[in-house]
Amino acid sequence: MKKGFRKLFAAGLAALMAVSLAACGGDDREKSGGDKAAAGDSFVYVPEYVSLGDENVRLSRVICSDGMLYYNGYIFDEETYTSRSPIFKYDVAAGNQEEIKVDMEGLEDAYVSQLATDKEGNLYIIWVRSVWDENNPDDWHQDTFLAKYDISGNTVFQQDITQEMNSDDENTYVQNMAVDGEGRVYLVCSRIIRLFDGDGSYRGDVETEDSWINNAVRGRDGKVYIIYYNRNGGNGGYVAAEVDFVGKKLGSTHAMPDNVDSLSEGVEKDFLINDRTRLYEYDLASETWEEVLNWVDCDIMGDYVQLVCPSGDGRLMVVIYDWESNNAELAFLKKTKASDVVQKEELVLGCMYMSQDLRATAVAFNKSNEKYRVTIKEYYDRNSDIDRENALTNMINELTSGKGPDLLALSYDLNVEQLVGKEVLADLNPFLDSSSALSRDSFVESVLKGYTYGDTLVSIPKSFSISAVAGKTSQVGEKMGWSIQDIMDFSAEHPGAELFEYVNQSTMMEVLMTFNQDAFIDWEKGTCNFDCDEFRQMLEFAASFPEEYNWDGERESTPTLLATGKLLLYSDGISQCQDIQVAEAMFNEPVTYIGFPTTDGSVGCVMNCNEGYCIVDKSKKKDGAWEFIEFYLNRDSDMFSWGFPSLKEKLEEKIADACKVEYVTDENGEIVLDEDGNPIISGMGGFGWNDWEYTYHPCTEEEIATLRELINVAMPMPTSNSEVLTIIAEEAEPFYKGQKSLDEVVSTIQSRMSMYVGENS
Repeated sequence: MKKGFRKLFAAGLAALMAVSLAACGGDDREKSGGDKAAAGDSFVYVPEYVSLGDENVRLSRVICSDGMLYYNGYIFDEETYTSRSPIFKYDVAAGNQEEIKVDMEGLEDAYVSQLATDKEGNLYIIWVRSVWDENNPDDWHQDTFLAKYDISGNTVFQQDITQEMNSDDENTYVQNMAVDGEGRVYLVCSRIIRLFDGDGSYRGDVETEDSWINNAVRGRDGKVYIIYYNRNGGNGGYVAAEVDFVGKKLGSTHAMPDNVDSLSEGVEKDFLINDRTRLYEYDLASETWEEVLNWVDCDIMGDYVQLVCPSGDGRLMVVIYDWESNNAELAFLKKTKASDVVQKEELVLGCMYMSQDLRATAVAFNKSNEKYRVTIKEYYDRNSDIDRENALTNMINELTSGKGPDLLALSYDLNVEQLVGKEVLADLNPFLDSSSALSRDSFVESVLKGYTYGDTLVSIPKSFSISAVAGKTSQVGEKMGWSIQDIMDFSAEHPGAELFEYVNQSTMMEVLMTFNQDAFIDWEKGTCNFDCDEFRQMLEFAASFPEEYNWDGERESTPTLLATGKLLLYSDGISQCQDIQVAEAMFNEPVTYIGFPTTDGSVGCVMNCNEGYCIVDKSKKKDGAWEFIEFYLNRDSDMFSWGFPSLKEKLEEKIADACKVEYVTDENGEIVLDEDGNPIISGMGGFGWNDWEYTYHPCTEEEIATLRELINVAMPMPTSNSEVLTIIAEEAEPFYKGQKSLDEVVSTIQSRMSMYVGENS
């Protein structure tokens, strides 16, 4: 066990780590697949690292001012079970760090809520102290203080602002703080900016009406700007607005990107914007932003970036804090000619949207692999003019034309079976069978089976969750699985009760099509058959539901509706072992996971993959692509994963943990009993729904047996095509409204679908 507090920073820039081979940024770098050309006039940003401490220190509230870093550090001593939160100052040029000792008189037991600095390097702190009534523990309040300190930590002023903060019950907590060029303080509290002048005196509020304020920052012009969602501008969108201190109002708004995670003062323009995937520089006057770099290309996890600011010597300084390892470091990004950087072989990974898990894996892979590096091609950018449907079309066109990436991330709107039919995706079976790092027997059998189309294993997800429909065993029987006819008969047997919650005509049709698109469409042959009795029955059944769900009036909670029989079925999402307990608890009697209805009566249990990657068959770097997949599946990190592991060994560990019984003990090691005299089980979470609460218990053998059965039968959602559902919804509406006959609507759906399937097979 580590003792004490180790020095937070390595001493000076002499401790710089080896320069990374990353290549990030550059407006003239290639946007499509293929190896980067090390053109003489192209450039990249190369990171140099300085360690910022060890796992005993957790950094927060990092700010930068005039070459100095300030931040709050949380340190917990596991031997003494004590903690402290010192404030540090780091001189970037000198490479040294010191703890700032500030006067705490009158601030005993208070903690740092926010930090800010002014242009002169004075430090501003919001201190918060929680106060309880000893005779009534439920009666508590917060005292809030605003304090200013000079560069030596001496108090300039200290103001108790509790009264000002408590003037509005909804805006009592300070989310952000900024100080303008004149030393005036702006405190962001949900929808309000509270204003304090240079001596700490309260000067009033500025409100944004119904909009939550995301951020506040001092710009290069010394003025303070806030970022919020403007509900009054056209279709709405994020905007920046100057806060007028004297007029106590907001200035004109400036359109911003949708995914602003953090802002800081710009280098050549007004602001640097981090959206976790890229860094942009933003110009207020033109309301435009230009990409500076891509974090993954710099071997940096954008989600871990706490702060970006100019270092003063032409480099960008980035503060990085890895929540999983508690590792903190500084990265200095230097603009470098691409020809001066050693190039690795590039693997292009295509995706609709870059997830946190993908970003983390790509960064870790690039840092560890000596031959290959992954660059990510994101087809759908929410800040561009291309909508998701057109972005998907662009991806499919590139894949089918052979111009696509080396790897492909699975997404719910990809027609995997269609891609397999067009021989777009490589078979992973040969790679898995010859792998020295992975074994076929190591994986849950249903995972490999589920992601095998014909004889082609297209992907191996790292983890998965399950979606299944549950009903009372007394009503649906003990056997899993039912047909379309079965669910229609079941609904008829219970008139007046809701079949599913919140269902209308179109959503009911989507439920019926969940596992049944392939029963009517043969993508390989390019044919379809909707002109049949079974599809007619489905349309008639869907038509019996309301056109729109009635959301008006009060509604009983879902558990109450299920227990009383007013609601018949519950669509359950299961991503941890204890979730298997929820359905039975809400029904208040034994349940059967009957599943979504299928045309053949098999069990419609959905396996949702967390993240899965395919190798594109036309890639010339399949071996490198498989190295990435091996790395991903073996990577010992679950920070951005959820659900059940696909590796049997890890799944069994989760099951064992879920069944483990541990009791709460007192300081003498004695088991603590509840008010009924029963031992209190430790580590149990719960599940709540309005006025209903449920506390998990260690899983029983019967519950685990049910879970295993669901895992064994679960399959990925069959080829789900949103356009198919759209065509059905559009053409079925006249039948639902009584404007067209059933035969007319079926004929139209068959005609449109035949054309669509033929064009897309």
